[in-house]
Amino acid sequence: MEILRQQTEHQLRINPAYQLFFMNYNEKSVDAFIRNYARKKATYITKGPSYIKVQEQEELKYKVIAEEALWAIQQKKLFNLQCQWRAEQVRLKGIDHCTQFQLLSANIQHCPYITPLSRSEVNLYIEYLKSGHVGDLFWIENWQDYDTFKADYLSHQHEQEDEPLAERIPTWYSFYDLHMGTDVLMGLPDTRGDKEYRYRAAFRKKRKEAASVTNRPHNPDDYRPFLNSYDTDIIEHFIKEYEDSKMLKYFRAVESVAEKFEQTTKVDDAIDILRSAEEPIAIDGSDDWKESLILAARKYELQQVAKFLPAVFQEYQFRIENSINYNQSDTCKRKAEHAFEMCEIAKTQIIEGRQILDKKRDMNF
Repeated sequence: MEILRQQTEHQLRINPAYQLFFMNYNEKSVDAFIRNYARKKATYITKGPSYIKVQEQEELKYKVIAEEALWAIQQKKLFNLQCQWRAEQVRLKGIDHCTQFQLLSANIQHCPYITPLSRSEVNLYIEYLKSGHVGDLFWIENWQDYDTFKADYLSHQHEQEDEPLAERIPTWYSFYDLHMGTDVLMGLPDTRGDKEYRYRAAFRKKRKEAASVTNRPHNPDDYRPFLNSYDTDIIEHFIKEYEDSKMLKYFRAVESVAEKFEQTTKVDDAIDILRSAEEPIAIDGSDDWKESLILAARKYELQQVAKFLPAVFQEYQFRIENSINYNQSDTCKRKAEHAFEMCEIAKTQIIEGRQILDKKRDMNF
């Protein structure tokens, strides 16, 4: 996704055809649009096909979510292992730096450092689905985002005990920690991360000192309209003008999913879900009937995922027992490719930093 974002942003900045479009808008707003559209296009390309597939195979969505739940369990186990590795409590053969956990995450189905799934772990996830405190199941971009989760964890230490954890920490992680007693792991020191930061900072400092610094000329007042980087109508217009029909289809698929979560169409979705249910569904009383419908539909969906979990776990066991690998999705392949590139960059920066500070060119620190 990051590679796609960078490629798109580069083209938006150098392609003359795009410049004709941007000339109609306030210069100060164009840069934000370029950055945001590049990010969105990467999302459309990576997520669009899978969303279209889900839309075309609506009847399979609960099984798909249940399968993803299996890997959410494994992601949490890997994250806990990352906390221990960063604290230098454990060593992992072949793991030299923190960024490699992103690569392991992208291929979580075949991660060699964590134990296979157990029935008790699946039962815990089913309990989580029934807890009434379930966060997003689909929208976790980076399960191994240690820096973000650690920052929220430390911030929480200064809040009241009854305050919820910051939203960026997956609710599944918090639920797991509460029931498995592993919440202390995030409080471990980031010994390895601090060492890496020191070397990478030295590398960046030297590169910055070597780079030439140029002052941008002062721009006069620009009275052209601002280009709103979050206006989906403008983005759609831009795609129609410069992209192909497939990208337009991806755009509509991805944005429709986001809109369903953000706009009042939540009610329509809830009604559709409740209408398609093959069993009676109780709707709790509330001052807001719309909220009651949405909550009832959400509860029903989570129940369906919970029902599918034993079956997908049985399939998982069959695969393990018969050495049948899971195929890596196109999205996971792209994540793995990006993670590999980031690993190479991180390792290069660390080694160069080691040379600057310690006069050594290895990862033994």
